[in-house]
Amino acid sequence: MGSVVLKNVCKSWGDVHVIRDVSLEIPDGEFCVLVGPSGCGKSTLLRMIAGLEEVTSGQVAINARDVTEVEPKLRDIAMVFQSYALYPQMTVRENMGFALKMARLPKAEISAKVESAAQLLGLEALLERLPKDLSGGQRQRVAMGRAIVRNPQVFLFDEPLSNLDAKLRTQVRGEIRELHRRLKTTSVYVTHDQIEAMTMGQMIVVLREGRIEQVGTPLELYDRPANLFVAGFIGSPEINQLKGEIRLGQGAPQLQLADGSLLGLPAGLEVSAGQHVVYAIRPEQVTVVDDDRQGAALKATVTAIENTGSDMQLFCETGGGAFTSVFKQRLEVREGETVWLLPKLSGIHVFDAASGERIACGG
Repeated sequence: MGSVVLKNVCKSWGDVHVIRDVSLEIPDGEFCVLVGPSGCGKSTLLRMIAGLEEVTSGQVAINARDVTEVEPKLRDIAMVFQSYALYPQMTVRENMGFALKMARLPKAEISAKVESAAQLLGLEALLERLPKDLSGGQRQRVAMGRAIVRNPQVFLFDEPLSNLDAKLRTQVRGEIRELHRRLKTTSVYVTHDQIEAMTMGQMIVVLREGRIEQVGTPLELYDRPANLFVAGFIGSPEINQLKGEIRLGQGAPQLQLADGSLLGLPAGLEVSAGQHVVYAIRPEQVTVVDDDRQGAALKATVTAIENTGSDMQLFCETGGGAFTSVFKQRLEVREGETVWLLPKLSGIHVFDAASGERIACGG
Protein backbone atom coordinates (compact mmCIF):
# COMPACT_ATOMS: atom_id res chain seq x y z
CA MET A 1 0.00 0.00 0.00
CA GLY A 2 1.12 3.59 -0.45
CA SER A 3 0.21 7.22 -0.19
CA VAL A 4 -0.40 9.43 -3.24
CA VAL A 5 1.00 12.96 -3.22
CA LEU A 6 0.47 15.59 -5.93
CA LYS A 7 2.57 18.75 -5.79
CA ASN A 8 1.58 21.77 -7.90
CA VAL A 9 0.38 19.51 -10.71
CA CYS A 10 -0.74 21.19 -13.94
CA LYS A 11 -2.00 19.84 -17.25
CA SER A 12 -2.42 21.90 -20.40
CA TRP A 13 -3.10 21.23 -24.03
CA GLY A 14 -1.76 24.33 -25.73
CA ASP A 15 -3.64 27.28 -24.27
CA VAL A 16 -6.27 25.04 -22.66
CA HIS A 17 -5.57 24.55 -18.93
CA VAL A 18 -7.29 21.41 -17.67
CA ILE A 19 -5.58 20.97 -14.28
CA ARG A 20 -4.45 24.14 -12.50
CA ASP A 21 -1.80 23.88 -9.79
CA VAL A 22 -3.32 20.99 -7.83
CA SER A 23 -1.62 19.88 -4.61
CA LEU A 24 -3.12 16.96 -2.70
CA GLU A 25 -2.01 14.31 -0.23
CA ILE A 26 -3.93 11.03 -0.02
CA PRO A 27 -2.77 9.03 3.03
CA ASP A 28 -1.90 5.36 2.90
CA GLY A 29 -5.02 3.17 3.01
CA GLU A 30 -7.48 6.03 2.38
CA PHE A 31 -10.50 5.81 0.05
CA CYS A 32 -10.42 9.16 -1.74
CA VAL A 33 -13.17 10.28 -4.11
CA LEU A 34 -12.58 12.92 -6.79
CA VAL A 35 -15.94 14.51 -7.56
CA GLY A 36 -17.17 17.39 -9.64
CA PRO A 37 -19.23 18.27 -12.71
CA SER A 38 -18.39 17.02 -16.19
CA GLY A 39 -15.26 18.68 -17.56
CA CYS A 40 -13.82 19.64 -14.16
CA GLY A 41 -10.65 17.58 -14.72
CA LYS A 42 -11.21 14.67 -12.32
CA SER A 43 -10.60 11.89 -14.87
CA THR A 44 -7.57 13.73 -16.23
CA LEU A 45 -6.15 13.97 -12.71
CA LEU A 46 -6.71 10.23 -12.19
CA ARG A 47 -4.99 9.44 -15.49
CA MET A 48 -2.04 11.60 -14.45
CA ILE A 49 -1.69 9.52 -11.27
CA ALA A 50 -1.83 6.40 -13.44
CA GLY A 51 0.71 7.77 -15.92
CA LEU A 52 -1.75 7.64 -18.82
CA GLU A 53 -1.53 11.44 -19.17
CA GLU A 54 1.74 13.34 -19.06
CA VAL A 55 2.15 15.99 -16.39
CA THR A 56 2.76 19.44 -17.87
CA SER A 57 4.37 20.60 -14.62
CA GLY A 58 4.49 19.49 -11.00
CA GLN A 59 5.17 16.14 -9.35
CA VAL A 60 3.32 12.88 -8.72
CA ALA A 61 4.59 10.58 -5.95
CA ILE A 62 3.34 7.13 -4.91
CA ASN A 63 4.57 5.72 -1.60
CA ALA A 64 7.16 8.53 -1.37
CA ARG A 65 8.60 7.63 -4.81
CA ASP A 66 8.57 10.26 -7.56
CA VAL A 67 6.72 8.60 -10.46
CA THR A 68 6.15 11.71 -12.57
CA GLU A 69 8.23 10.29 -15.45
CA VAL A 70 7.68 6.59 -14.68
CA GLU A 71 5.78 4.36 -17.12
CA PRO A 72 2.28 3.27 -16.00
CA LYS A 73 3.23 -0.41 -15.75
CA LEU A 74 6.04 0.45 -13.32
CA ARG A 75 3.94 2.59 -10.94
CA ASP A 76 2.48 -0.38 -9.05
CA ILE A 77 -1.12 0.75 -9.60
CA ALA A 78 -4.19 -1.04 -10.94
CA MET A 79 -7.03 0.73 -12.72
CA VAL A 80 -10.71 -0.17 -13.07
CA PHE A 81 -12.37 1.52 -16.03
CA GLN A 82 -15.96 2.50 -16.78
CA SER A 83 -16.01 0.24 -19.86
CA TYR A 84 -14.76 -2.94 -18.06
CA ALA A 85 -12.08 -3.40 -20.81
CA LEU A 86 -12.32 -7.20 -20.77
CA TYR A 87 -10.93 -9.38 -23.57
CA PRO A 88 -14.04 -10.91 -25.19
CA GLN A 89 -12.28 -14.10 -26.37
CA MET A 90 -10.87 -14.88 -22.90
CA THR A 91 -12.65 -16.56 -20.01
CA VAL A 92 -13.11 -14.81 -16.67
CA ARG A 93 -10.14 -16.79 -15.33
CA GLU A 94 -7.96 -15.76 -18.27
CA ASN A 95 -9.00 -12.12 -18.05
CA MET A 96 -8.22 -11.96 -14.35
CA GLY A 97 -4.83 -13.62 -14.73
CA PHE A 98 -3.70 -11.97 -17.97
CA ALA A 99 -1.50 -9.26 -16.40
CA LEU A 100 0.18 -11.87 -14.21
CA LYS A 101 0.78 -14.07 -17.26
CA MET A 102 2.40 -11.14 -19.06
CA ALA A 103 4.61 -10.64 -15.98
CA ARG A 104 5.69 -14.32 -16.42
CA LEU A 105 4.56 -15.44 -12.97
CA PRO A 106 4.40 -19.23 -12.44
CA LYS A 107 1.09 -20.83 -13.46
CA ALA A 108 0.46 -22.14 -9.96
CA GLU A 109 0.89 -18.66 -8.46
CA ILE A 110 -1.40 -17.12 -11.08
CA SER A 111 -4.06 -19.75 -10.41
CA ALA A 112 -3.86 -19.20 -6.64
CA LYS A 113 -4.18 -15.42 -6.97
CA VAL A 114 -7.11 -15.70 -9.39
CA GLU A 115 -8.91 -18.23 -7.18
CA SER A 116 -8.41 -16.01 -4.12
CA ALA A 117 -9.75 -12.90 -5.88
CA ALA A 118 -12.68 -14.86 -7.33
CA GLN A 119 -13.63 -16.07 -3.85
CA LEU A 120 -13.40 -12.51 -2.51
CA LEU A 121 -15.75 -11.25 -5.24
CA GLY A 122 -18.10 -14.23 -5.47
CA LEU A 123 -16.94 -15.19 -8.97
CA GLU A 124 -15.92 -18.82 -8.35
CA ALA A 125 -18.81 -20.23 -10.42
CA LEU A 126 -18.12 -17.88 -13.34
CA LEU A 127 -14.40 -18.48 -13.93
CA GLU A 128 -14.89 -20.47 -17.14
CA ARG A 129 -17.46 -18.13 -18.71
CA LEU A 130 -16.81 -15.55 -21.42
CA PRO A 131 -17.62 -11.85 -20.79
CA LYS A 132 -20.60 -12.01 -23.19
CA ASP A 133 -22.26 -14.49 -20.82
CA LEU A 134 -22.04 -12.12 -17.83
CA SER A 135 -24.28 -9.34 -16.55
CA GLY A 136 -22.97 -5.79 -16.25
CA GLY A 137 -22.42 -6.16 -12.53
CA GLN A 138 -20.55 -9.44 -13.01
CA ARG A 139 -18.31 -7.88 -15.67
CA GLN A 140 -17.45 -5.04 -13.34
CA ARG A 141 -16.53 -7.52 -10.60
CA VAL A 142 -14.25 -9.31 -13.07
CA ALA A 143 -12.59 -5.97 -13.86
CA MET A 144 -12.08 -5.43 -10.13
CA GLY A 145 -10.73 -8.97 -9.78
CA ARG A 146 -8.21 -8.32 -12.51
CA ALA A 147 -6.99 -5.33 -10.48
CA ILE A 148 -6.97 -7.22 -7.16
CA VAL A 149 -4.75 -10.10 -8.34
CA ARG A 150 -1.94 -7.61 -9.01
CA ASN A 151 -1.90 -6.58 -5.32
CA PRO A 152 -1.05 -2.97 -6.22
CA GLN A 153 -0.12 -0.14 -3.89
CA VAL A 154 -3.00 1.96 -5.28
CA PHE A 155 -6.37 1.18 -6.89
CA LEU A 156 -7.68 3.75 -9.38
CA PHE A 157 -11.40 3.71 -10.30
CA ASP A 158 -12.61 5.80 -13.25
CA GLU A 159 -16.43 6.07 -12.93
CA PRO A 160 -16.77 2.27 -12.70
CA LEU A 161 -20.53 2.28 -12.03
CA SER A 162 -21.67 4.57 -14.83
CA ASN A 163 -22.81 1.72 -17.10
CA LEU A 164 -24.91 0.01 -14.43
CA ASP A 165 -28.57 0.54 -13.64
CA ALA A 166 -29.59 2.15 -10.35
CA LYS A 167 -30.10 -1.11 -8.42
CA LEU A 168 -26.80 -2.59 -9.59
CA ARG A 169 -24.97 0.65 -8.82
CA THR A 170 -26.11 0.43 -5.21
CA GLN A 171 -25.08 -3.23 -5.00
CA VAL A 172 -21.62 -2.80 -6.56
CA ARG A 173 -21.04 0.37 -4.54
CA GLY A 174 -21.43 -1.70 -1.40
CA GLU A 175 -19.10 -4.36 -2.79
CA ILE A 176 -16.38 -1.80 -3.49
CA ARG A 177 -16.72 -0.40 0.04
CA GLU A 178 -16.45 -3.89 1.51
CA LEU A 179 -13.49 -4.64 -0.75
CA HIS A 180 -11.65 -1.58 0.56
CA ARG A 181 -12.50 -2.46 4.15
CA ARG A 182 -10.95 -5.90 3.72
CA LEU A 183 -7.92 -5.02 1.57
CA LYS A 184 -7.19 -1.54 3.01
CA THR A 185 -5.46 -0.56 -0.24
CA THR A 186 -5.20 3.15 -1.02
CA SER A 187 -7.97 3.91 -3.53
CA VAL A 188 -8.73 6.92 -5.72
CA TYR A 189 -12.25 6.91 -7.15
CA VAL A 190 -13.64 9.29 -9.78
CA THR A 191 -17.35 10.07 -10.06
CA HIS A 192 -19.64 12.93 -11.07
CA ASP A 193 -22.34 11.53 -8.75
CA GLN A 194 -22.23 13.26 -5.37
CA ILE A 195 -24.35 10.48 -3.79
CA GLU A 196 -21.60 8.00 -4.72
CA ALA A 197 -19.02 10.39 -3.31
CA MET A 198 -20.88 10.84 -0.02
CA THR A 199 -21.57 7.15 0.54
CA MET A 200 -18.17 5.78 -0.51
CA GLY A 201 -15.49 8.33 0.30
CA GLN A 202 -13.53 8.65 3.51
CA MET A 203 -11.95 11.70 1.89
CA ILE A 204 -13.68 13.78 -0.79
CA VAL A 205 -11.97 16.19 -3.17
CA VAL A 206 -14.38 18.59 -4.90
CA LEU A 207 -13.04 19.89 -8.22
CA ARG A 208 -14.18 22.73 -10.45
CA GLU A 209 -12.48 23.87 -13.67
CA GLY A 210 -9.27 22.05 -12.81
CA ARG A 211 -8.95 23.43 -9.28
CA ILE A 212 -9.67 21.98 -5.85
CA GLU A 213 -12.57 23.74 -4.16
CA GLN A 214 -12.54 21.80 -0.89
CA VAL A 215 -11.12 18.62 0.65
CA GLY A 216 -12.72 16.89 3.63
CA THR A 217 -14.81 14.04 4.96
CA PRO A 218 -18.35 13.67 3.59
CA LEU A 219 -19.91 15.28 6.67
CA GLU A 220 -17.38 18.13 6.73
CA LEU A 221 -18.33 19.06 3.17
CA TYR A 222 -22.04 18.67 3.91
CA ASP A 223 -22.08 20.56 7.21
CA ARG A 224 -19.46 23.24 6.48
CA PRO A 225 -19.11 23.86 2.75
CA ALA A 226 -16.29 26.34 2.04
CA ASN A 227 -18.19 28.14 -0.71
CA LEU A 228 -21.42 28.28 -2.66
CA PHE A 229 -20.19 25.85 -5.32
CA VAL A 230 -19.51 23.09 -2.78
CA ALA A 231 -22.75 23.85 -0.92
CA GLY A 232 -24.74 23.51 -4.14
CA PHE A 233 -22.92 20.48 -5.48
CA ILE A 234 -22.98 18.33 -2.33
CA GLY A 235 -26.40 17.21 -1.10
CA SER A 236 -29.63 15.94 -2.65
CA PRO A 237 -32.11 17.57 -2.85
CA GLU A 238 -29.89 20.58 -3.52
CA ILE A 239 -29.38 23.17 -0.80
CA ASN A 240 -31.79 26.13 -0.85
CA GLN A 241 -30.24 29.49 -1.79
CA LEU A 242 -31.94 32.84 -1.12
CA LYS A 243 -30.28 36.08 -2.18
CA GLY A 244 -30.64 39.14 -0.04
CA GLU A 245 -29.08 42.15 1.66
CA ILE A 246 -27.83 42.49 5.23
CA ARG A 247 -29.77 44.70 7.63
CA LEU A 248 -28.19 45.47 11.00
CA GLY A 249 -30.06 46.49 14.11
CA GLN A 250 -29.50 46.21 17.83
CA GLY A 251 -29.83 42.41 17.84
CA ALA A 252 -28.67 39.76 15.39
CA PRO A 253 -28.34 40.71 11.71
CA GLN A 254 -31.26 40.10 9.38
CA LEU A 255 -31.57 39.21 5.72
CA GLN A 256 -33.80 41.41 3.56
CA LEU A 257 -35.23 39.35 0.71
CA ALA A 258 -36.23 40.54 -2.76
CA ASP A 259 -39.83 41.26 -1.67
CA GLY A 260 -38.64 43.35 1.30
CA SER A 261 -39.41 40.72 3.96
CA LEU A 262 -36.86 40.08 6.70
CA LEU A 263 -35.40 36.77 7.87
CA GLY A 264 -33.33 36.19 11.00
CA LEU A 265 -29.65 35.24 10.83
CA PRO A 266 -27.28 33.69 13.38
CA ALA A 267 -25.72 36.14 15.82
CA GLY A 268 -22.04 37.01 15.40
CA LEU A 269 -21.88 36.89 11.60
CA GLU A 270 -19.01 39.00 10.30
CA VAL A 271 -21.12 41.07 7.91
CA SER A 272 -21.72 44.74 7.16
CA ALA A 273 -24.92 46.67 6.53
CA GLY A 274 -25.99 46.54 2.88
CA GLN A 275 -23.75 43.58 2.07
CA HIS A 276 -25.20 41.27 -0.56
CA VAL A 277 -25.21 37.66 0.61
CA VAL A 278 -26.66 34.27 -0.19
CA TYR A 279 -28.57 32.53 2.61
CA ALA A 280 -28.42 28.76 2.22
CA ILE A 281 -30.06 25.96 4.17
CA ARG A 282 -30.56 22.30 3.42
CA PRO A 283 -34.13 21.06 2.78
CA GLU A 284 -34.23 18.89 5.90
CA GLN A 285 -33.11 21.72 8.20
CA VAL A 286 -36.54 23.41 8.44
CA THR A 287 -39.78 22.74 10.28
CA VAL A 288 -43.32 23.97 9.62
CA VAL A 289 -44.74 26.36 12.25
CA ASP A 290 -48.01 28.28 12.56
CA ASP A 291 -46.67 31.86 12.54
CA ASP A 292 -43.60 33.93 11.67
CA ARG A 293 -41.99 33.27 15.07
CA GLN A 294 -41.11 36.96 15.47
CA GLY A 295 -39.38 37.21 12.12
CA ALA A 296 -37.43 33.96 12.38
CA ALA A 297 -39.66 31.98 9.99
CA LEU A 298 -39.98 32.20 6.22
CA LYS A 299 -43.38 32.75 4.60
CA ALA A 300 -43.89 30.30 1.73
CA THR A 301 -46.60 29.30 -0.74
CA VAL A 302 -46.75 25.58 -1.53
CA THR A 303 -46.48 25.03 -5.30
CA ALA A 304 -46.08 21.23 -5.38
CA ILE A 305 -45.99 18.23 -3.03
CA GLU A 306 -44.17 14.94 -3.55
CA ASN A 307 -44.58 11.90 -1.32
CA THR A 308 -42.00 9.12 -1.65
CA GLY A 309 -43.40 7.04 1.20
CA SER A 310 -40.52 7.65 3.58
CA ASP A 311 -40.28 11.39 2.87
CA MET A 312 -42.54 14.28 1.98
CA GLN A 313 -41.12 17.10 -0.13
CA LEU A 314 -42.67 20.55 -0.30
CA PHE A 315 -41.80 22.80 -3.21
CA CYS A 316 -42.55 26.40 -2.32
CA GLU A 317 -42.21 29.95 -3.55
CA THR A 318 -40.92 32.54 -1.07
CA GLY A 319 -40.02 36.20 -1.04
CA GLY A 320 -36.49 35.18 -1.98
CA GLY A 321 -37.36 32.60 -4.63
CA ALA A 322 -37.94 28.85 -4.89
CA PHE A 323 -37.50 26.75 -1.75
CA THR A 324 -37.58 22.98 -1.17
CA SER A 325 -38.12 21.29 2.19
CA VAL A 326 -38.08 17.62 3.17
CA PHE A 327 -39.97 16.09 6.09
CA LYS A 328 -40.17 12.61 7.57
CA GLN A 329 -43.67 13.26 8.88
CA ARG A 330 -46.69 13.58 6.59
CA LEU A 331 -48.01 17.11 6.87
CA GLU A 332 -51.61 18.18 6.32
CA VAL A 333 -50.88 20.78 3.64
CA ARG A 334 -52.16 21.33 0.12
CA GLU A 335 -50.88 23.02 -3.00
CA GLY A 336 -51.60 26.74 -2.95
CA GLU A 337 -51.59 27.01 0.85
CA THR A 338 -49.35 29.40 2.77
CA VAL A 339 -47.01 27.91 5.37
CA TRP A 340 -44.29 29.22 7.68
CA LEU A 341 -40.92 27.46 7.45
CA LEU A 342 -38.67 27.79 10.49
CA PRO A 343 -34.96 27.15 9.71
CA LYS A 344 -32.71 25.64 12.35
CA LEU A 345 -30.14 28.30 13.24
CA SER A 346 -27.39 25.66 13.34
CA GLY A 347 -28.20 24.71 9.74
CA ILE A 348 -27.94 28.20 8.22
CA HIS A 349 -25.02 28.96 5.90
CA VAL A 350 -24.27 32.48 4.72
CA PHE A 351 -22.03 33.24 1.73
CA ASP A 352 -20.79 36.46 0.23
CA ALA A 353 -22.75 36.99 -3.00
CA ALA A 354 -19.77 38.43 -4.90
CA SER A 355 -17.04 35.93 -4.00
CA GLY A 356 -19.19 32.92 -3.11
CA GLU A 357 -17.03 32.32 -0.03
CA ARG A 358 -18.48 31.28 3.31
CA ILE A 359 -18.98 34.06 5.90
CA ALA A 360 -17.77 33.04 9.34
CA CYS A 361 -19.27 33.79 12.71
CA GLY A 362 -17.05 35.92 14.95
CA GLY A 363 -16.07 35.20 18.52
